[in-house]
Amino acid sequence: MRYLPINMDLRGKRVVVFGGGGAAEAKLRTILRTEAEVRVVSDEPSAEIQRWADDGRLHLATDCCLDCATLIYAATEEPEENLRLAELARAKNIPCNAADMPAGCDFITPALVDRAPVVVAIGSEGTSPGLARAIKSDIETRLPSDLGETARTIKGLRDQLKIEEPDISKRQAIWADVLGAGRNDFSSLSPETVSERYSRARSGGDAVGHVHIVGAGPGDPDLLTVGALRVMHSADVVIYDRLVSDDVLALCRREAEYIYVGKVPGGASTRQEEINRLLVKHAQAGSIVVRLKSGDPLVFGRAEEEFAALDAAGLDFTIHPGITAATAAAASLRHSLTVRGENTAAVLATGHDENGFAELDWASLAKPGARATIYMGLRASRFIQGRLMVSGADPSMPVCVVENASRKNEVILSTTLAELPDALAAGGITGPAVLMLGYTRRGAVKAMKEAS
Repeated sequence: MRYLPINMDLRGKRVVVFGGGGAAEAKLRTILRTEAEVRVVSDEPSAEIQRWADDGRLHLATDCCLDCATLIYAATEEPEENLRLAELARAKNIPCNAADMPAGCDFITPALVDRAPVVVAIGSEGTSPGLARAIKSDIETRLPSDLGETARTIKGLRDQLKIEEPDISKRQAIWADVLGAGRNDFSSLSPETVSERYSRARSGGDAVGHVHIVGAGPGDPDLLTVGALRVMHSADVVIYDRLVSDDVLALCRREAEYIYVGKVPGGASTRQEEINRLLVKHAQAGSIVVRLKSGDPLVFGRAEEEFAALDAAGLDFTIHPGITAATAAAASLRHSLTVRGENTAAVLATGHDENGFAELDWASLAKPGARATIYMGLRASRFIQGRLMVSGADPSMPVCVVENASRKNEVILSTTLAELPDALAAGGITGPAVLMLGYTRRGAVKAMKEAS
C-alpha cells in the first residue's frame, strides 16, 4: 500500500483550489462537502463555480498567498501550470494534488460514499479512478441515506452505555445484538430501530425482526430501486413469488433462507394464509424478512392481506414499491400511459377477481381513445372482447399484448380487439402478459408509415 487512507479534520482550515474549469469543479464537488474554508483562484470561473461563490460556499480570488493553506489543489486546464503549482506547494511543505498528474500529487482524493459522519473511501492509488467509482456505486446502494443520523444516535447511546455498563464484553454483546452482527443488516437500521433494539437488548428482551415488502419489478434487475437492492442484500429470509425472475432473485443475500410461495393460475398454489403465517413466524423469530413480490406489491399483489396479518401480530414492516408491468410494457411499446389531449386516465384493471372473470366499467373502456392495461387477462380475453364489443367498442381498437415485459424473452403482439383471442392462440402467448387496450407499438407505426 503506497497511499495511507487518513481522515483529516478540515473544519475552519483553508483549502485552495487553482483553476476555474471542469477539473476544478470536479475537485470542488467533494471539497465543498467538508467544513473547510475554500478559496478558488481563477480569472475566469465557470458558471457553476461562480454560483457557488454567489451562494457564499467559497471565496473567489485572482491571486492567493499559500502560506495559510492546509491543502492545495492544482486543477487548472494547463498540465505545466499544475506541476509548477505543485512544486511551489512542496517548497512550503503544503500537501498538493495536481489534477490527473500522479507526479504532482502528495495525496489522492478517493471516491467517497458520504453518509457523514459515516464516510466510506474507495481508492485505487490512481491506477483506475473508474473502478473506484464503480465500487462506490455498488456501496451507495447498500447504505441507507439516513445512516449518518443513525451513527449520531449510536454515539449518544454508546456514551450512555459506557457510564452504565463497565464490562466491555457486555457492551460489545449489546452492540452485536443492536447492529445485527454477521448479517450485514444496514438496510433496516434507522435512528428509531437502533433505539428500539438498544432498549430491548438492555432489558434482555427477545429480538424482533422486520418485514420488507419489496417490489421485484417485472423481471429486469435494472428496474429494481436502490432501496429494494439494499434490503435484498441484508435479508435473513426471502419469501418470493413465482414470477420473480432468477436474475432478480440472484441479487438477494446468498446466505439467506429462501422460501418459494408461488401461485399458478388454475394450478398448485401457496395459500395466502400460509404466506401470512410465514411472514409472521420469521419476523417474530427476529429475522429480517424480504417478501419479494413481482411487479409493484401495491398493484394486484394482495399486499393488504399481508399488511393486515403483520398488524395483527404487532410486527413492523416497510413497503418498497416496484415497477409495475403496465409501466414496463408501455416503455417497451415506447408510449406514455397518459397523453395530454387524448386520455385523461390510465386504467389498470384485472381480468380475474375472486368471483372469476372481472366485471369492469365496459362502457367507459369502449369509448374512442380509451386506454387500459388488463392484468391476468389471457384466459379472459374472449370475455373481455365480448363485453367491450357489446358496449360499443370499435372492433379495430388496437391492442398490444406484452408477454414477459422487460425480460430477455419479452414478446410483443400487436393486434385488434376483433382478432384478440385468435391472435393470442396463434402467437402462442401463455404469460405472464398484460393486455394494453388502445395502445400501438411505436416502432410498428413508424415502419408502416415508411412502407406507405
